[in-house]
Amino acid sequence: MITRHHLALALICALIVFSPLIFSNPLIVAIIGAGTCLGAILPDIHMSRPKHFSLRTLAWGVVQIPKILCALALGRIYARWGDPISDPSDKRLTHSLPGVLFIATCASVFLYIPALLANSAYAGYIGLFLGGIFLGMGLHLAEDLCTRKGIFPFFPFSVMKVAGSIRPCDQKDSRITRYHIQGCVVLGILILVENSGLIPPDLVFLISITGLAACLGIMIYSSDVTINQDPAPASRPATYQTSQSDGNLE
Repeated sequence: MITRHHLALALICALIVFSPLIFSNPLIVAIIGAGTCLGAILPDIHMSRPKHFSLRTLAWGVVQIPKILCALALGRIYARWGDPISDPSDKRLTHSLPGVLFIATCASVFLYIPALLANSAYAGYIGLFLGGIFLGMGLHLAEDLCTRKGIFPFFPFSVMKVAGSIRPCDQKDSRITRYHIQGCVVLGILILVENSGLIPPDLVFLISITGLAACLGIMIYSSDVTINQDPAPASRPATYQTSQSDGNLE
């Protein structure tokens, strides 16, 4: 999906999960929400630099960090295992479970450990922020598997590809807009119900997670997701190009 879709959908999903805290502890929601938005764009190492400065230029700058630190390191690790990657910007590197786990590990090392050594109080907030990053990257994969370019869950160890039927830049396809509306409706219902006092406090988070699962399930089902084999072997340069429409990505 394109950058703005990733950001909006990921933030809505994060608010759904943590809807019980929106009014009672907005600071925690803000920290997790910020981490989720960051995690929602980190896997897009193939993002092209915008021709003109915009908010997307900031996103492009952010993804240079995993592109330089994580993608190159992953490429070297895979090469030692006999799976050389010829293009360090190959989106399959970070649109996979090993890729996002590697980025998550690097983020933990560079953010959480220094905070823990410096001040344990700050470490708690950093931990929440990292939790948001993990959530955002997971949501990024869930959103991208609904698109035609899909994700590659076990790249480079498997050529399996999970993809849907959505072309994010196709304005005639209203499904992404429906997913935004669907998420907002679920969020609004959860806020009303959870603050009505009708639900026991022990169940509010369970209901929120159920609401997120329902949103993601409907999104995946409506996107005609299938599992197939990626025809391009791991050693071949990536053929997944950025969309030229509006300078954004699928």
